[in-house]
Amino acid sequence: MKFKKKNKRKLSIGQHLKRWIKPLLLLLVLLVISWNVYQYNPSELLKVSVNWTIDRTHLVGKLSLEKKIEPLANEFYQLDLHDIKHELELHPWVLEAQVKRLFLDAIDINIITHEIAAHWQNIACEQDQSKDNCRGYVTTTGLIITPKNLFYHQQEESSDAIELHSTYDLTKNDSLLNEYQAYQQILTKMKIKKFVKSNIDSLSIKPNITVILGYNQQQQRLENFIKIYAKLRKKVPLKKLNKATYDMRYSKGFTLKYQ
Repeated sequence: MKFKKKNKRKLSIGQHLKRWIKPLLLLLVLLVISWNVYQYNPSELLKVSVNWTIDRTHLVGKLSLEKKIEPLANEFYQLDLHDIKHELELHPWVLEAQVKRLFLDAIDINIITHEIAAHWQNIACEQDQSKDNCRGYVTTTGLIITPKNLFYHQQEESSDAIELHSTYDLTKNDSLLNEYQAYQQILTKMKIKKFVKSNIDSLSIKPNITVILGYNQQQQRLENFIKIYAKLRKKVPLKKLNKATYDMRYSKGFTLKYQ
């Protein structure tokens, strides 16, 4: 009996590759999954993604705000937007914090900062530089902010900056900005460069005029100064008038001291 030999065809290299490519891909996928499981950190999945918008980053840094809300925005299922808003608005430079949820694990925070109206200085520090709260800013809402690092002052210092000087007694400073604005409205085109509020109010007016107003009837006395200044302009050179001190505390007149 004769047996026929089976004709075994040899596989090409390409056919061998096709034969092993699927098992290799499957092995690669299993390795990737195993590595991710090994590296898996459950807390990473719970973290909250925060999208920040800050209108004045030179006043408020994102890092400082992130630290403030870190305990409140650590896990998305415990998010309380009202608590986050409240914590952010405790920052001295933050006027308003708008907090919105975007997704389950993402929130949007829009920070609106205070706008600076003037530089502020504590007159009590003129004699004692060791006192706290010697310098700071007055915001457009009338709030006095005394940051430890006066970075804004260093960066934005200008000869046109308004200076408001007073004590740091907040019960007396509530109307500081309002009083300055009232004086400026009376002066119209003449510009105040410094307002000192103490037991007596005084103004420094550009270019170098000093007007002492006292502790009562200040607005009336300022109006009297405007009338007197207008009359003196007809008799005295401006160069001399604009370097003088006008003491308006007298009921029947004033004193004039040239520098």
